[in-house]
Amino acid sequence: MEKSINLREYVDMFKRRKLIVIFTMIVCLSLGAYKTYKNYISYVPTYSSSITVRINTSKKTKNDKTSSKKDEQVDQYSTYNIAQNQSIATSYKSLASSTNVTNIIASTLKLSPSDIGSVSVSQREELAEFIDISVVNTNAEIAKRVAEILPEAFNEELIRLVGSDCVEVVYEASEPTLIGRSNDTTLLRYAVIGLVISIFLVLLRECLDTKIVTPDDVNKYWNYQLIGTVPLDKESFKGKKRNK
Repeated sequence: MEKSINLREYVDMFKRRKLIVIFTMIVCLSLGAYKTYKNYISYVPTYSSSITVRINTSKKTKNDKTSSKKDEQVDQYSTYNIAQNQSIATSYKSLASSTNVTNIIASTLKLSPSDIGSVSVSQREELAEFIDISVVNTNAEIAKRVAEILPEAFNEELIRLVGSDCVEVVYEASEPTLIGRSNDTTLLRYAVIGLVISIFLVLLRECLDTKIVTPDDVNKYWNYQLIGTVPLDKESFKGKKRNK
């Protein structure tokens, strides 16, 4: 028959080793508080500006006044045209955040590529020819200027690779918005780490401790039945110490 787990024994165990738990938690919480403070003072506000473009291979035909009447009758919403637009958008959307596009923008704004910030690109599921581009930068003005220039740089790169002038702006660059600061859970993580470490140390200390502390330890280690106990007379014990 398996021996049942007595939760009271574990509670008593942690009471006896409470100094280990307290010391471990103090150390971990102190480290967590320090790390939280470092994160707080090193926080830099960032801004985001987004723009939406559409891949439209009939853009040049539609805007070119010298095109023939036959070309002007090209339906940009035809099944073939839409499929072609979606194919280009799916295959080349990553160009919007490529190094070449970043270099074009940096050259236009007379900035270094590292000052451009981060660019993220996402393709809409329901309208695959539409691409949403978001620019994140620590400078609100630069974030918007990069978003405004990005479609032109993206289009220039597509012309070079695909030979198609097909990027048109659907929604202009939005005003920069401050990105909210996420909740810092550093202190909570360190508290959990401290709890786990303290439990491990207490259990390790108990495993290494072979002293006989309770009457149950007699039966546990020696398999002897306890007959009785002799109470300690504290007053007599103190008197003996004084006589010595």
